[in-house]
Order: sequence, then structure tokens, then C-alpha cells
Amino acid sequence: MGTILKTVKLPAELAAALSRRAKARGLTESDLIREGIEQVTRDDEGLDMQALIGPDLGAGKGPRDLSTSRKRMSGYGRARHR
Repeated sequence: MGTILKTVKLPAELAAALSRRAKARGLTESDLIREGIEQVTRDDEGLDMQALIGPDLGAGKGPRDLSTSRKRMSGYGRARHR
């Protein structure tokens, strides 16, 4: 997995505390920030798409020949004229 650069704005007091704590533990500030993010996201299992979609999940209703009918497929995949 690659590395992604994020920029974070911190109040002066928090930045100073981060710096002191990093020095005391012999770590970089980035190490401590990563540790903190890992702690708050540890139980995050991602989005529950089923809960988000809810009743819209499942097979929809429509014509049975939608993918095989040449008439219904007419123009599908062609660029629109703008």
C-alpha cells in the first residue's frame, strides 16, 4: 500500500504538546500522529453498504429482455452530442 500525504492544522498548544511527547518517546511527530489515527480508527470496518442502501438493495423490476433486445440497446454506449 502506498503512502498518502495529509496536511493537518493544529492549535499552537497541541503542536507543542505533540513535539514534547515525540521527543520524550524518541519518535517523530508523524509516528505519534499515525499512532493516534490507528487508535481512533481501529474498530472502523468501513461503510455498511447494505444499511446505507436499505430497501433499494436487491433486484429491480424492468423488462426481461433489457440486455438482449437490439431495439432497447439502440444507441447504448455511444457518446452524446453536446
